[in-house]
Amino acid sequence: MKYFRICFLIAFCVLQNNNANAQNVSDDDLGVAFQLKKQFPDEEVAASVIEEVYEFDRKKNNDKIPVVTATYTATYDMISLRDKTSFQHVEFYNEFMELNKYKYYMKSGSKYKPAGLRGFDRSATGGDIFFDDNRLQFYNLGFSAMGEVARLEVEKYFTDAKYLTRTFFHEYYPVKEKIIKFIVPDWLQLDFKEVNMTGFKLQKKQEKDGKKTIYTFRVEKLDPIKSEQNALGYAFTMPHLLITVKAFEFDGQPQKGFQTTDDLYNWYNYLYQKNTNNPASLKEKVTQLIAGKNNDMDKVKALFYWVQDNIRYIAFEDGLAGFVPMSVQDVFNNKFGDCKGMANLLTEMLKLAGFDAHYTWIGTNHIPYDHSTAAMCVDNHCISTLFLGGKTYFLDATEKFVPVGEYAYRIQGKETLIGKGDKYELKIVPVADKGMSKLSTKASFTLSDKNILKGHVKVTMTGNERTVFHQVYHDLPSDKQKEALRRFLEFGNANLTATNIISSNLENREIPVTIEGDIDLSNNITKVGSDLYASIDFFPPQLNNYMPDNKRKNDYELNTTVFFEDEIELAVPAGYMFKDLPDAVKIDNKDFGFNASYTANGSKIVLKKQLAVTSGRISKNNFTTWKEFLKKIKEFNDNQITISKK
Repeated sequence: MKYFRICFLIAFCVLQNNNANAQNVSDDDLGVAFQLKKQFPDEEVAASVIEEVYEFDRKKNNDKIPVVTATYTATYDMISLRDKTSFQHVEFYNEFMELNKYKYYMKSGSKYKPAGLRGFDRSATGGDIFFDDNRLQFYNLGFSAMGEVARLEVEKYFTDAKYLTRTFFHEYYPVKEKIIKFIVPDWLQLDFKEVNMTGFKLQKKQEKDGKKTIYTFRVEKLDPIKSEQNALGYAFTMPHLLITVKAFEFDGQPQKGFQTTDDLYNWYNYLYQKNTNNPASLKEKVTQLIAGKNNDMDKVKALFYWVQDNIRYIAFEDGLAGFVPMSVQDVFNNKFGDCKGMANLLTEMLKLAGFDAHYTWIGTNHIPYDHSTAAMCVDNHCISTLFLGGKTYFLDATEKFVPVGEYAYRIQGKETLIGKGDKYELKIVPVADKGMSKLSTKASFTLSDKNILKGHVKVTMTGNERTVFHQVYHDLPSDKQKEALRRFLEFGNANLTATNIISSNLENREIPVTIEGDIDLSNNITKVGSDLYASIDFFPPQLNNYMPDNKRKNDYELNTTVFFEDEIELAVPAGYMFKDLPDAVKIDNKDFGFNASYTANGSKIVLKKQLAVTSGRISKNNFTTWKEFLKKIKEFNDNQITISKK
């Protein structure tokens, strides 16, 4: 009885509290909440209205260079779509983007009352490991009743509007209405480029207000952004505006912003020159690494592979560290750096060794733009470019175990901006030949008259398959590596046992990786009456992780091309025969294909399979075909061989 009374009192207090909060919810807000809940039944919080305003001014930066500044103000009215829920709102800031105001209010009736809380503030990149100027503040908003409204007010200051590159319309929650305004003074030429606007209902208005022009962009009923595994970068699919300062006046004099690739490069180069490199501090190490090397390529490899193996990659992104590389001596001494720091170090080491090497900017395949878009959002990565013997080599030291002359999938086909002092050069990173990245499996098995199925298997990996293997293998503790090879050769098959395992030289990143061993597959034999059923297709490709569900909105980005090739042979004792062989399967599609067959020849049967995904991407328009493709692969992989006595 006492336990019942306590539970009743707790429930009564909670009910009273909810009723009290519900009394502060207006009928209008409750109506909005019900309307949004009907549209988005799975969501707990939405924005009834978001208004963002950008205003512009001008000043000189620390180097006395005229720049345009921008003040961003925003109001978020967040509304609860259920009782008892919470929501976290995050704002980022750094040296170029100051957070001047970030306040939180709760609505009571028709008034907004300060919540009396301060946002949590912390480093965005873990300052216990390295220094970075990226920081964030966030509020955890708690709602007791459906229809409750919280207001967030934000003010940021861009010390240079070059870093105001784009704005997206969608959020990670539903938005009933969103308004974005740009108040542009007559002395400023600001350019807007609309991206991914097909089918997007964007209302636009332009009006004059004295010596200013107000550009207003308004949208309604925005679905929430849904994070999906292996999705393309949002810039490929989400509607957004690219914002560019094209030109402005300062003290009556015309000033250039970003109008051409030349302008973009000049600014990049200005930032690059801010590093405090002391290349002389590397001379001793460079001399040591190239000592005894008889040709230029051996020297290049010694330097490139040393940076890969000895400098830990840690990502710095936006903020000061997002644009100015760490000095070569700091990267060298600390043994860590981001892509800019590692590219800077490798470039200077190559130059000390007498090579024609250049610091280079590039956008990975996460970004859809090229350098014809003069904006700082077109590049998110840096590498070193080497000109040697009439050839161009793109050296990405952040990609561990990639040999000279091979390139990670994420930069293949992408345009580079190669720094050459006052000039630059644009070049495209080559796309690897189809089939260059391959995983091949060859196996031969013998079935004894005692139903023992044993054999030998050899796996060979080239290209990206080899690189990924090295990255995983060498990241393991040394005492775990031998076990990892055994598990690799057993392919996650509980019916398979691998022994006597040997491999190629796993310290050499340039040669194909081979792993081979003896295999006992006896547990894959089933006897029914006088017939035996054997499964020798023991290494089916694991593509079921990429089976899209009906709610998926984005293409699948595999981040690599796929080429699997299997050849498996089975020999049976005299007096046995194969019957009812599975039908061959052949599927040819522009982006993927599968070719598989069983062939019997006397006492032997050979299974051959080829699987290719050549584009590295499965488009949403192709999902129906892709699903059928995966289904047919699975059906083929599930086949068993019937073995009977003659």
